[in-house]
Amino acid sequence: MRLTNRTYDLLKWFVLVVLPAVAVLFQGLGELYSYADVEILVSTINLFAVFLGTILQISSKYYNGGDGNGHSTDVA
Repeated sequence: MRLTNRTYDLLKWFVLVVLPAVAVLFQGLGELYSYADVEILVSTINLFAVFLGTILQISSKYYNGGDGNGHSTDVA
């Protein structure tokens, strides 16, 4: 699947800015209002952020034409 530059930029912004901000918001609200199991929700959000960030980094590496070892990779 190929991403347009705009789609990649939006996904990157979402993963790097929105998901961590939402996790912190939920953590703070959970503590403020004494919600039970708020840690589970925050951990789930953070796990998704790490997973999506990893996928985006792999996509970026392939787009830039390298495998990190100075070798070019061709991805269809």
